[in-house]
Amino acid sequence: MSIFGRRDNASSTPASAGDPGRPQEANLPAPSPSRSQQRRITHISPGTRIKGEVSGSTELLVEGEVEGEIRVDAPVIVGAEGVIQGPINAQVVRIGGRVFGNVQAADRVEVAPSGTLEGDILAPRITIAEGAFFKGRVEMKSDKPERSQRPDSKAPDNKAPDDKVDDARRPKGGGDQGSSTRAQGEPGKP
Repeated sequence: MSIFGRRDNASSTPASAGDPGRPQEANLPAPSPSRSQQRRITHISPGTRIKGEVSGSTELLVEGEVEGEIRVDAPVIVGAEGVIQGPINAQVVRIGGRVFGNVQAADRVEVAPSGTLEGDILAPRITIAEGAFFKGRVEMKSDKPERSQRPDSKAPDNKAPDDKVDDARRPKGGGDQGSSTRAQGEPGKP
């Protein structure tokens, strides 16, 4: 028996990665991560222009230009060079570039210091960083039913504005003069 013999050496030493004598199980590719672990991204790169509706269930990274509606069941990220002209409806919207259209998010909207947003925002959580440009309205809605079912907590707040509206609707001859006259007159007389 020789110490350099291939037969003796193959059985006594571990197989290398490129060895044809490697066991079949070791040749199998490493198991791929589950779908929840994979990060799928649709990337619209700089210099690319898209006109029309963009929809899907994967994360969207816009560094080019999109003209049209975006409806994605995942995060939408507008890079520093990205421009979107149209409404966005997504789970999360992060704006580092420019967006001209209304933005609606199921979770949150974030406008970075380099971001520009001209449109209305509807989301439960909103962050507009210092230095960002925003022109539009903000409406924060929560999916929690507790807040919408608690009219008692809003009753005192709603009473004061209603009184102001009633005062504004009163004729100028009555209103405040009548109440001040009553306060100065004799008790019991109107």
